[in-house]
Amino acid sequence: MSGISKIAFAGSGNVATHLAKVMAEAGLDLVGFYSRNKASAEKLAHIYHSPYGSYNELKTCNADSIIVAVPDHAMEAVLEQIPVCSSLLLHTSGSLEMNALQHSSPRIGVFYPLQTFSAAKLVDFSQIPILVEANSDEDTSMLTELAGRLTSQVYHINSHQRKKIHIAAIFSSNFVNYLFHVAEDLLEKENVPFEVLRPLIEETTEKIKELRPFHAQTGPAVRNDLETIKIHLKDLEKMPEYRKIYQLLSQQIIKSRNQ
Repeated sequence: MSGISKIAFAGSGNVATHLAKVMAEAGLDLVGFYSRNKASAEKLAHIYHSPYGSYNELKTCNADSIIVAVPDHAMEAVLEQIPVCSSLLLHTSGSLEMNALQHSSPRIGVFYPLQTFSAAKLVDFSQIPILVEANSDEDTSMLTELAGRLTSQVYHINSHQRKKIHIAAIFSSNFVNYLFHVAEDLLEKENVPFEVLRPLIEETTEKIKELRPFHAQTGPAVRNDLETIKIHLKDLEKMPEYRKIYQLLSQQIIKSRNQ
């Protein structure tokens, strides 16, 4: 079994940018960047001294593996432009099944780093879970070895499990971050800096390292303090969307305690 050493990217956004950096640092050979946006592909190619171009210019014969790192809604159109290949073809999606790739290569798989990526924020890959899946035992072994060069957390996860993990990730990251935005907006309206909440946020995050989230829950809803909830809902009357969120979440917390 030969390993994966030469990697090409279809896509040049946040995921491709972060993966390219950590893979180059791990000594992998980045043999090309291909994208709808040739300028962003060129930018990455310049950093790693690699070829670049549009999707249909992807030289599949040069790569042991091709990583398709594009938004889910663009996947089908991108795959139609990539030449059919014998390379191990991977996508990085949390919600798409592995078989979304089945018409583009006989060797397919998933290489999904479970993390939120922003262009301006570096991440430490050494502790990021990478979820892998492939349609053969040999390629599964190679993906496991590849992921192990980047992180200490490698999981064999099938497409059904990965979809549920992606939903859980949205609840625990995307939705929570939106609630941070709501909190910041409420404070700004009163000329209070968001920093006043940072110790609370940090303690909540630290607490769930030792406690299950259910047992770490605090606040008026978990105490069934209906009077305080009523006061808060009245204070939010001029912000009906925030009021709706507050009411729904409070109801769900109360319900969870009564089950």
